[in-house]
Amino acid sequence: MVASAQQLLTLAEKRQQVGAGNEQDVALARASLGTFQDSAKQIRLAHEQALRALELLLGRYPATELKARQDLTRLPGPVPVGMPLEMLERRPDLIAAERRVAAAFNRVGESKAARLPKVSLNANIKALDTAILTLVDDFTNPTGGYGGKLLAPIYQGGALKTDVEIKTLQQKQAVADYARMALRAIGDVENALSAGATLGEREQLLLRTAADNQRALDLEQTRYRVGKTDLRSVQQQQLNVYTARLSLLRVQSEQLAQRVNLHLALGGSFETRLALKVTTELNSTQTPSTP
Repeated sequence: MVASAQQLLTLAEKRQQVGAGNEQDVALARASLGTFQDSAKQIRLAHEQALRALELLLGRYPATELKARQDLTRLPGPVPVGMPLEMLERRPDLIAAERRVAAAFNRVGESKAARLPKVSLNANIKALDTAILTLVDDFTNPTGGYGGKLLAPIYQGGALKTDVEIKTLQQKQAVADYARMALRAIGDVENALSAGATLGEREQLLLRTAADNQRALDLEQTRYRVGKTDLRSVQQQQLNVYTARLSLLRVQSEQLAQRVNLHLALGGSFETRLALKVTTELNSTQTPSTP
């Protein structure tokens, strides 16, 4: 796009020299060229920063020496229909929330148990090695003993009952937080699926737009060869083709990012889990039932 804008500027300057153009055309062409050059520098900087980030992840010195491919990787196959909701249980945030619910239930049980009497049993056995004990006729070695005691909580002004109520409320809060996070996880999946579907529709539209712009460029080049138009129209249409291709690349890049977001929302890949589910179902149907 910078090269096309540079050629348009050259054409505008030549037209001004021969009197077919004016200074305004030159200024507009120069401004357009500056805009494209600025965008190119931003893209180059973003590209270098991405390479440095990858090198740091690989434990290498960030020297921007990695070689990047010139095209986007293909989007994996379509998202399968009927993914089980249990797949969300792999998410780390839901696992942590489930553990907090379990801990809250345990704390309620501890608080209720604190209000009950406690029975403590103990036993011990030991052997003494001393010459003095050999003088005692009825002493047996080793010696041991056992005993027990009953402890009952005394009146504490309702503190134990209040502690049970507090732990019960904390348990309800943990359950509510788990439900909230589960709904958020479902929302993340639905948003990723909806965004992926919309991006797929946009990709088809932009593919047609890019094809139409390319067809218009071919026709404009034909008109230029037969002398019905000038090179400025050809270069301007070339910029339109580049713009359409750039929009298509952005959408395709967003599709890849949304597929990553879907895997993050599901807590992992859906392909492995579905394959295991299908295999399990096939095995269960093929295994003869035991009478």
